[in-house]
Amino acid sequence: MPIPKFTPIPMTYEDLLPSLIANQMDVITPGKIYQHPFPKWYDPDTTCVYHGKTPGHSTEKCLALKYKVQHLIDTGWLTFQEDRPNVKTNPLANHGGGAVNAIESDRPRRSKPLKDVATPRRFICEALQKGGVIPHSGHEEDSCLLHIGELHNMETCLAVENLLQQMID
Repeated sequence: MPIPKFTPIPMTYEDLLPSLIANQMDVITPGKIYQHPFPKWYDPDTTCVYHGKTPGHSTEKCLALKYKVQHLIDTGWLTFQEDRPNVKTNPLANHGGGAVNAIESDRPRRSKPLKDVATPRRFICEALQKGGVIPHSGHEEDSCLLHIGELHNMETCLAVENLLQQMID
């Protein structure tokens, strides 16, 4: 019986096998232990990783593994990234190295405006004070933790807003 044509793969079957196992596409299958007289193809000096290092054939000549890989390729579960341009998978050719042109701007860009932060400013300031990032200026009962005795809301305090925005930037 002739051996069927298998799709060429860009690596050895022995190198591919750990990836198949890690992605739960295959498992190690114990191989059959042959007794004398051995089949013509049997080589007692080679072992197959796919068959749990059972002697008799190499991983590269393992038809069971090749059939499994071919089935995964045919069903679309296994694909290989190509280094050369391919019109079917990537119609745009690689145009050289991975260089990126710079984009310049005349105005500074803020990371994120503080108004877009949903976490209450009081919670943020308490955490920063607890971590020793900002000093303890106010008391727990003060409406603003940065200003002792002030009766304004931390959510609208300009000093808190500027401090936190500087930390974000």
